[in-house]
Amino acid sequence: MNSTRTTRRDFLGKTIVTGIGIAAGLRAAAFGGVAKASYDTGITATVGITKGPDRSDNAFRAMQLFKNQIATAIGNKRVVIKPNLVWWSDACACTRVEHLDGILEFLKSIGKRDVVIAESSPQGDIMAGYDAKGYLNLTKKYPVKLMDLNQEGFANVQIWKYGNSSYVTGSDTVNTLQTIRVSKLYLNPNNFIISAAPMKTHNTVLVTLATKNVAMSAPVVDIGNGGSWLQPGSRGDKGSMHGPKGAPSGTGSNSTYDYQVLNDNVYQMVKVHGIHPHLAVTDGYQGVDHQGPVGGQLIPTPKQLAVASLDWLAADRIALTLMGTNVYVTLNQTSDGHNMPFPACLNYIWQASQQLLAAGKPGLGEWDDRKIQVIGDIGNMTGDNLVGNSNVYQYVAHTYQTGGFETAGIATSPRDITPRT
Repeated sequence: MNSTRTTRRDFLGKTIVTGIGIAAGLRAAAFGGVAKASYDTGITATVGITKGPDRSDNAFRAMQLFKNQIATAIGNKRVVIKPNLVWWSDACACTRVEHLDGILEFLKSIGKRDVVIAESSPQGDIMAGYDAKGYLNLTKKYPVKLMDLNQEGFANVQIWKYGNSSYVTGSDTVNTLQTIRVSKLYLNPNNFIISAAPMKTHNTVLVTLATKNVAMSAPVVDIGNGGSWLQPGSRGDKGSMHGPKGAPSGTGSNSTYDYQVLNDNVYQMVKVHGIHPHLAVTDGYQGVDHQGPVGGQLIPTPKQLAVASLDWLAADRIALTLMGTNVYVTLNQTSDGHNMPFPACLNYIWQASQQLLAAGKPGLGEWDDRKIQVIGDIGNMTGDNLVGNSNVYQYVAHTYQTGGFETAGIATSPRDITPRT
């Protein structure tokens, strides 16, 4: 890395027990979403934010804030870094190689050598995507392998076929299930998953952040002739997450799409099937707004941020706040009247977490921004203090959201499928 990286790394290594380092250390026990069930303002999760002109350095320093906790959480597990290459020929939609460079530099600094980058793209052959985005160069610099998420075997799981009764056909009901294949990589307890997604808007669930980046990569995509799962004889199970109507596109009658079902199924991947990141390292350097996740535009003014936390739901909550109030919707509140925003799939995870905690079980993560401590380059505060902060950017929402299609009729609480046995 450059000399600036070395200087910052050495400095942080010497001072991690002071200042913001103390804040990170004192709250280590809160990571993983084990929170109080009552609506007090006690801190239950910590999220780090770094800011600077070097995208790679931001990712490195965001992880450095939690150096000891991350090293302990990884232990002897294989590290799987999940970037976002949803459509790798899109100039804006994908995880930048510089962001991965910072993550790999950090892992190298704590001696982690069993590392892979794994992705599955609906565009087709992911190895071509790695090449197109410059990821092959990372293998020359770090002990990392590039792999196709679809090549590690699969397991069958059930998801919802429909989210809204308006789209039910034939003898089905709104509670009809369908079986899809998911990568066994996510079901292996010896893997430690790092989500390395950029911040961007989404045409069906408002935003793509750490949770959705992992959940939507789990369904298996066959590689057919010519390197595309669209070829005859091949199958792509990602599309099933959107239900029979598929993902919305174009500018036509967008209200005909079942927006509910993808929210339900992302939630199912997390709550029922246990597919989620263990660490979020989200790239907020210059995110994508308007027509995301593919076809959007880079926000005009880079905010030069990175967001990291071992509580991946809390990381998504803070990243959502950083994107601004245009890209989320408040449809329910806590019992004491505090607004709890949608994306519905993330709000559902919070609701399930509260139920688990009330039953004396470990939660899934923190979504109440009053209970999330934010540390790092933009100050030491609770997450709700970020609203209106000068570091928050008002991302332009997707036109489907501004037209009301994404949020009209969305359920305020989740429905569950019996867990996989």
